[in-house]
Amino acid sequence: MNTDHESCEEKHESQPETESRGPLVTDLGLPSEASSHSDLTIKSIKLMKCTIRDPNQQVLVLENGVLKAVPDKGTTTPETFYISTSQLSTTSIKKENHIFLAVSKGELCLHCDTVKDPEHPSLQLKKKNIKELNSLNGKESLPFTFLKEQIGSYFTLESAANHGYFIYTSNIPRQPVGVTKDLGKEKNTQFEFENTSVNLNVVQDGVYKLTTAKPCMTMEL
Repeated sequence: MNTDHESCEEKHESQPETESRGPLVTDLGLPSEASSHSDLTIKSIKLMKCTIRDPNQQVLVLENGVLKAVPDKGTTTPETFYISTSQLSTTSIKKENHIFLAVSKGELCLHCDTVKDPEHPSLQLKKKNIKELNSLNGKESLPFTFLKEQIGSYFTLESAANHGYFIYTSNIPRQPVGVTKDLGKEKNTQFEFENTSVNLNVVQDGVYKLTTAKPCMTMEL
């Protein structure tokens, strides 16, 4: 994966795996709600704050600006992902299944440019705050949008700009995360999301207020 910005997120002391694993997400639906407060209209955007692992128990980490999958040996600090629902609806898939993903405290967003055969798209990190993506028009937000589909306790993430291409991790440790249309045993396209949720209240005048919220639709491991 390429990036135009290096992560500056602070590293923290790792905890044993038995303590660090959080609730397993079984539904990534993130509905929006509207309410009023004084003279300001507040739109409540549900953000999910997650770590991600593949079936080989590799977790996704950010190393020198590159997103990689590394074995979780209990001393690994997974990267925290921020996930929100895209308002873009490109297919018959439900709108809430269109999502944005970001790392580096929500400041670097996963991005997949639209390409035409025989070119192959690549997964990149773009310097853009995830809170700003729904203010983009459809053409601008499409490369940031991924279609999530649940398969058992796992999810697949398909590029909305390049149908048939899925985010994947290699069976070989410490390889960059990418997108592929070659599905099979050598490339893992299914992921678990372990999370705590946050609620980001977006005030109409551009002031943001962050409050905690309970995880949605989770089950204990």
